[in-house]
Amino acid sequence: MKTQEHWNLSRLVKVAICQIIAMVVCIIVVCFYSPQSETLLQVSKERLFIYSFIYGVSFLISGEIIGLFASSHRNLSWKNFVLSLIAAFVGTLGLILVVWVFEFEFVGRFAVLKIILLTGVITFLIISLLEKLSLKNPWRILALLPNEEGRRVQASFKFLEDEIKWLPAFHSSPNSNLVNYCSDQGVDLVILNKADTKLDVIGLLASGVRVLSVSAFWEMFTQKIPHSEISQDWLTKLDLRQRDPLARRIKRLSDILIACVGLVFALPILLLACLAIILESGFPVFFQQTRSGYLGRPYVLYKLRTMKQDAEKNGAEWAMKVDSRVTWVGKFLRKTRIDEIPQFWNVIKGEMSIVGPRPERPELEKKIIQELPFWNCRYLLKPGLTGWAQIKYQYASDLDTSEEKLAYDLFYVKNASFFLDMEIILSTLRSLTQGSR
Repeated sequence: MKTQEHWNLSRLVKVAICQIIAMVVCIIVVCFYSPQSETLLQVSKERLFIYSFIYGVSFLISGEIIGLFASSHRNLSWKNFVLSLIAAFVGTLGLILVVWVFEFEFVGRFAVLKIILLTGVITFLIISLLEKLSLKNPWRILALLPNEEGRRVQASFKFLEDEIKWLPAFHSSPNSNLVNYCSDQGVDLVILNKADTKLDVIGLLASGVRVLSVSAFWEMFTQKIPHSEISQDWLTKLDLRQRDPLARRIKRLSDILIACVGLVFALPILLLACLAIILESGFPVFFQQTRSGYLGRPYVLYKLRTMKQDAEKNGAEWAMKVDSRVTWVGKFLRKTRIDEIPQFWNVIKGEMSIVGPRPERPELEKKIIQELPFWNCRYLLKPGLTGWAQIKYQYASDLDTSEEKLAYDLFYVKNASFFLDMEIILSTLRSLTQGSR
């Protein structure tokens, strides 16, 4: 029987490891490598633990915003190292602020320097080690699918060739045993056709092999669910946790709080943006547009005007990444998402949420719904100021790109939670710091 160590850890596990590293470093530096006069050495062990936890959270938030945990630069060691140090530095700023508020004293500069260096270096080394182990031990996957579907799935996942190793097809015969085959080949995961009910799934699970449907496989490795994998049966299994009364109230309160704070802090920027629009192309400053909202109900969405005044004289058109109708000021407002600030008012009114599927125009949806019958699944939750599809994909400028964005929206509808919302918000902040739409 062949066995192998599996180091393809989930994102949550990696983040938890980094949190523990930051907390342990903070405690060790304070307890063993700081002078007796150090502020944090004078507090109780319980308060020191709380402060170290706050430092860990600040470190994770700053790391998420600057892209420390993104996979796009997994092979750029120098960038990971720099980002680790930056995240640790910003994390210590949060620690210093909290300690000053509650203790009326500052954390010693030498302690801060040691915490930054140790956290940055250890985090960089651990992340690099986990990535190398992951690449040396790719997922060993067996697809028990019809030939055509199996080839289609493997072709669709060619971009993950460093992380996935497809095993030879298993040919059933009187003398063959799937469980033994998986053990001999070191199979980690089996993709199963829903229609195949003759396989020994219990035996596979008992041997430690994961068994997934095609849609679950897509969800696990791409964090999206293609429209082609959706059916009425899939809809009946949806667990809309965010429609639970308590969860809904918590989300609504957090939406109002974030929207109000956002409007207050963004007001000076909003006024400058309005002035720039007036100077370039005159009035009106704001732009109103009907969008499809919760359960498909129409509402009026507010934005700063970024297009020429006669942009839609020929009727509704798709927004494109490079759009000649956008003004010079509008390009900057779109790139920085300043044009979205008025939508905080839609959030306060209850028409939108901070996080959710982006609303589409009813005029453009008519054709989409004809080709994508499950498009309206997006509106089982309130539309959002930002969303999973927004941070994972580009503009939807035609039917094909709309289908791709729908795949990410379906993932969000199924997996919506407080922690996923936080990831989306932090990723949105990262996109703003990088100047991407």
